[in-house]
Amino acid sequence: MPDHPEKGGVLEVTCPSCEARLTVDPASGAVLGSEKAAHARAGVDLKDARRVLEQETARIHERYDQIVQTEKGRGATLDKLFKTHIEKSKDEPAPRPIRDIDLD
Repeated sequence: MPDHPEKGGVLEVTCPSCEARLTVDPASGAVLGSEKAAHARAGVDLKDARRVLEQETARIHERYDQIVQTEKGRGATLDKLFKTHIEKSKDEPAPRPIRDIDLD
């Protein structure tokens, strides 16, 4: 599936695995040109590795805290909903279980 519309009889496609951009002739299927994808860590020096690692660790911890807060809120909501249903069901009698003989 092409990522971009046809330009002058050729297709520009992005590789899903390496994200390289390929220029393809649709008639023959031949690759006319390619352009390597820029990698995010290509320009990082080993001196900067500690800083990059600390930034990545901070980003991971921040995302973890967001997930924990979301789950805490979800748990409180479900607990409130459960208590509401318990209060409603106190006034109602317990339903009779359906037996196989009742289905005939």
